[in-house]
Amino acid sequence: MKNLRSRHYLAIPILVVLLVSASCKRKEYTTGEEVWDGECVKCHKLGGSGGTKGPDLTGILQKKDENYVRTYTQDPRSIKTDGTMPPSKISDHELDLVIQYMKEKGRNLGQ
Repeated sequence: MKNLRSRHYLAIPILVVLLVSASCKRKEYTTGEEVWDGECVKCHKLGGSGGTKGPDLTGILQKKDENYVRTYTQDPRSIKTDGTMPPSKISDHELDLVIQYMKEKGRNLGQ
């Protein structure tokens, strides 16, 4: 009986950890617009809409190549050591989506 009780005491913390980690998992974005709205718009403008904490990214892909934008998004301090942008937590696929979205948005704005 004592052995059975001790197993229950071990099961409860394990169950709590599993439930908490499952509820903390971030939703995977499926479109570039979702990535932009969920991760970028708080700080950056695109086409006149968005935040002002970071730079306006309208036309960024005409000024910088895609590889630069990728590197800066994933590890900003590797390019600008005194920068304030935190490293992005989006997946490579989500980065592909948001870059494509920024390209499309730029084309729609006539850039």
